[in-house]
Amino acid sequence: MQKTMERPVIDKDWFIEKLAEGGKSVRGLARHLGVDASAVSRMLSGQRKMKMEEANEIARFLGAPISEVLVHSGVSIDLDQQSTSILLAAIIDERGIMEKLADPKPLPQAVIERAQASITVHGNSRIIGAQIRALTGPLSVMDDAVVLFRHSDSVDPAAIGVLSICRTRDGEQFFGKVERARKTGEAHVICATGEARDVLLEAATPVLVMIP
Repeated sequence: MQKTMERPVIDKDWFIEKLAEGGKSVRGLARHLGVDASAVSRMLSGQRKMKMEEANEIARFLGAPISEVLVHSGVSIDLDQQSTSILLAAIIDERGIMEKLADPKPLPQAVIERAQASITVHGNSRIIGAQIRALTGPLSVMDDAVVLFRHSDSVDPAAIGVLSICRTRDGEQFFGKVERARKTGEAHVICATGEARDVLLEAATPVLVMIP
């Protein structure tokens, strides 16, 4: 059985100590992240989750390894640094439309390791892989890349303004950027082809990482 180390809450003291060691402050960290000091305070108090891009920038600001930041941020990681199995469960065609594979397969460990930090920061969240297969069109430059994302049954606020996996109420799933979305599900989305669409979203989840 694989052993895990659990940290139920963020280790605020560690972050404060690391800031002090470098003669830095919470306000300085907030400026580096481009957010309000109150947002950093909430994060260090465990009132909001640390985002992956924040973890990378915090590591840079503190001069600490990303692995240490992740450990002290309150996520669960494997002691042997091995990630859990992630299934390649879908393909994304040249139109950006996602289709489920009838026979999902585990991603090679070498591929998973290239996205280790993004995977680890989300703890035990269900993470899915989809491979882009596009010989023509705008997505052809990403052909063969693997997109990792979390399963979601709702529109994640973090999906607004970034590349996401979207699912409409009629079951269509596609790769695109959510420009805006209302609580009623009405959304304006820019598809991978550049087409702008107004749709009724059932769910949207941001892309965690894209592996070339």
